[in-house]
Amino acid sequence: MRPGAVILGVADPYEWIEVTVKIRRKKPLPEWKAGGMGVMTKEQLAAEYGADPADMEKVKSVLGSFGLRVLRELQAAGSIRVGGQAQVMESVFGVRLFHYAHASGNYRGRRGELHVPAELAGIVTGVFGLDNRKMVKRRPLRRRPLELATQAPADRSWFFPAELATIYAFPEGNGQGQTVGLLEFGGGFFSDDLATFCQDASVAVPTVRTVSVNNTPTNQRDGAEGEVMLDVEVVAGVCPAATIVVYFSTFDENGWVDAVDQAVHDQQNPLSVVSISWGYAEDAAGAWSSGALDAINETLQAAALIGVTICVAAGDDGSDDGVGDGHAHVDFPSSSPYVLAVGGTTLQQSASGAITETAWKDGDGLRKDNGGSTGGGVSTYFARPTWQNVNTESVNPGSIEGRVVPDVAADASANTGYWTVADGQGGVAGGTSAAAPLWASLVARINAVSGGPVGYLSPLLYGAGPNGQTLGQTGCQDITSGNNDTAAIGGYSAGPGYDAVSGWGAPIGNSLASGLKK
Repeated sequence: MRPGAVILGVADPYEWIEVTVKIRRKKPLPEWKAGGMGVMTKEQLAAEYGADPADMEKVKSVLGSFGLRVLRELQAAGSIRVGGQAQVMESVFGVRLFHYAHASGNYRGRRGELHVPAELAGIVTGVFGLDNRKMVKRRPLRRRPLELATQAPADRSWFFPAELATIYAFPEGNGQGQTVGLLEFGGGFFSDDLATFCQDASVAVPTVRTVSVNNTPTNQRDGAEGEVMLDVEVVAGVCPAATIVVYFSTFDENGWVDAVDQAVHDQQNPLSVVSISWGYAEDAAGAWSSGALDAINETLQAAALIGVTICVAAGDDGSDDGVGDGHAHVDFPSSSPYVLAVGGTTLQQSASGAITETAWKDGDGLRKDNGGSTGGGVSTYFARPTWQNVNTESVNPGSIEGRVVPDVAADASANTGYWTVADGQGGVAGGTSAAAPLWASLVARINAVSGGPVGYLSPLLYGAGPNGQTLGQTGCQDITSGNNDTAAIGGYSAGPGYDAVSGWGAPIGNSLASGLKK
C-alpha cells in the first residue's frame, strides 16, 4: 500500500481487470561483452531467447480454465495479456483487491502475496495490472505567447531544436530513413500543434504515427499533452524526415511493462532509437516493485541486443529525485544499465555567439518550488556494470556500488530551453525530458549518415576512443561546474571528466560520430 493511502473498500467482484503475465525465457539473455557483442535480429532474439511456445500454450490453457480471457500474446517478450472479473483474478492469484484513496490519485491495490496456479510454478515470472497505482508525472510547461517565436536569436534565451543541433555539432542531415520511438504515459498527440511548431521552426512536418497500448487514448488533453508535444517537436525539429512513432500507455507498472515490450518488439515499426522522458525514483516507498524493475530492465536488455538505443531522462529534481525523505535517489528507467541516461545542463549563448554551459540547477533545484535540476547519482538497485569503470561513490551511507547516472547531458533549463507548441499556444520548456529526445535525435542522425545503428551506446562511451581517451571524453564537451544537491544528505558536483551530474558532458555530435566509426 502506498504510504498515506486510505482504503475505500473492496473491489467490486464483477469489476473487469486486465493483467499482463510474464513468462520465463527459453534461456537468459546474454550479457554485453566489449568487442564480442554483435547485433542480432528481432527474429533471432525471439527464436533463441523468447518464451517457449509450449510454455505460452500451457499458461493460456491454465488461465483459460479459470475463466480468464486471452487478449494478446507476444512470444518474443514472453508476455500474455488476459482479462477477467476481479473475483476470478483474486481466486487465480490468491490475493484480495481493494480500492484506495491517495493524494496522488485513487487506485486499485492488492493485499496478500501473489501466487500462481501450481501448474504454472516456475513458468510465470510476473503478473502486472492487479495494482494500478499511478506514478508521478512530469512538470507542466511554462507558456509564452506564440508571437515570441519570431524573435531573433540574439533577443532570446531559448532555442529551436535545430539551433541546439548546430551548437552541439550534430552531423548534417534530417534523419531520413530513421524511425524514432517515443513512450508517453499521458496526454495526446495533436497534428495542428505540430504543424504550427514546424512553421515556427521552418522545418518540414514529419510523419507521426500513434500506437495505443492496451487501448490507451492517444488524444487526451489531461495536462500532459504539452509533454508529449515537446518530445515530438524536439525530434521533428532536428529530424523532420524521420518517422516518429508515439506509444501511449497508462502510467502504472502494467502500462510500463507493456509499453516497453511493445516498442522494443514492434514488428510494424523498425525503431532504431527510443526516447523516454518519464520515470520515478527506483526506490521510493510504494513505487516500483522489484518484479516491475526486473521485467522492464530485461526488455531494455533485449533492446540493446537488437541494436536499439534507448535514451532516458535522468529526472528533474536533482539528487532528491522528488522523494523528499532526505536520502539521494536516482530515477528509473534511467538507472537501467541498458539505457543511455541523459542529464541536464544550462546552456547560454551570448550575442557574440559565445557558449557557456553548466550543470542544470534552477532555483533550489526542486520542481515543487518552481525550480528544477538534473537527476544523477548512484543506483541502490542495479549493480554497476563492468564497463562503467568510474570511481563515483554514493552519498548515501552503506549504499551498494551501483550503476551511476547520467551517462551524458544536454540543455535542460526552462530558462534556456526549447520552443514548443501545445494546445495552440507556444511555450518554452526544459527538463531532462527535453534533453533525452535531443540525444535520441542525435543518434538518429548518426544512424542515418553511418548506414547502421549506433545500438547500445552507453558502454561504448566508457571504452577506448581516439587519442588514448574514452569515447565519452572525445565525443562530449566536459561540463565542470554546477551541482544537483537537493537531498538533505547531499548530492553530486560536476568536475573534470565523468561525474554523476552531467555524465561525460554535452554532445559534440561530429566527434561522437567519428569515434563510433573507429
